[in-house]
Amino acid sequence: MAASNVPLARDQAIFAARSRLADLRRRFLGRDLPPLGSLIVRHQVAIPDGAEWPWAKVSTWPSPTVLRGRSLNDGAHPSLAHIRMGALLRIPSADVIDWAIIDARGEITEGAWTRALRSPADASG
Repeated sequence: MAASNVPLARDQAIFAARSRLADLRRRFLGRDLPPLGSLIVRHQVAIPDGAEWPWAKVSTWPSPTVLRGRSLNDGAHPSLAHIRMGALLRIPSADVIDWAIIDARGEITEGAWTRALRSPADASG
């Protein structure tokens, strides 16, 4: 992907994910996911001079403004030492930039628009 297209692709991917969050919450709360499936979200976390995009497995979505789950990866930047795989997270829904529905085989069945994009912190290299 040409460098000039990266911001456009990123914005389009984030828009696609965020525009479906209300419906996704309804489906999650109604247990309208594949049998033995799960929901993961990618959220933006600020770091000095940028952001990282870790993934988390959603366990609860108590209100439209906040999700709870467990981190699926470690934060790479030293300021994110508190984000480790398995750590409990409270994620403001405004920070969600992508999501994916995973089936019992671990396959993505829906979402994951940003999976081909690198985290903004990695985009300079």
